[in-house]
Amino acid sequence: MSMQRTEQVELGEIKVSDQKTMMFVLPNIGTGIAVTIFDLQNKVGGVAHIVLPESSLGTPGNDLLPGKYANLAVPKLLADFAELGGQKENSVVRLVGGAQLFNFGGGGGNILNIGARNATAIRAAMSKQGLAIGKADTGGNKGKSLRFVLATGQMFVRLIGGDEYLV
Repeated sequence: MSMQRTEQVELGEIKVSDQKTMMFVLPNIGTGIAVTIFDLQNKVGGVAHIVLPESSLGTPGNDLLPGKYANLAVPKLLADFAELGGQKENSVVRLVGGAQLFNFGGGGGNILNIGARNATAIRAAMSKQGLAIGKADTGGNKGKSLRFVLATGQMFVRLIGGDEYLV
């Protein structure tokens, strides 16, 4: 049995792998969203740790991490995934995160509800690429952690302070 390799995926990062020994770990997902894609047949997986829905919300020129914004991260994730032989038609896409960590009393329409806006932007970007979201574990008001195991495609999620469960 070969050694399990673990790579942490930071905010704004995109990582893909076709190594069955790889496990991607996101220790603290708050209002951001981990979007994962996994090709069940070819065992290729990828993850983007998206921070904001739209690159127009950024500071132009100085922070263009391609994984940071939903509108840029989704096409880049899919391109990197395809480069390793990942095929969309065999794949499942899942979302984890998008918590509403700040409540300014504005209710559901709160402009600062970045978590929900991230989820909406990711769905729109995926739909543009012809992909639906298989499973989503988004919302709530607590951060989460994620372990994405490429040998099986399983995603283990833990609410901060809670028990681990499969998504």
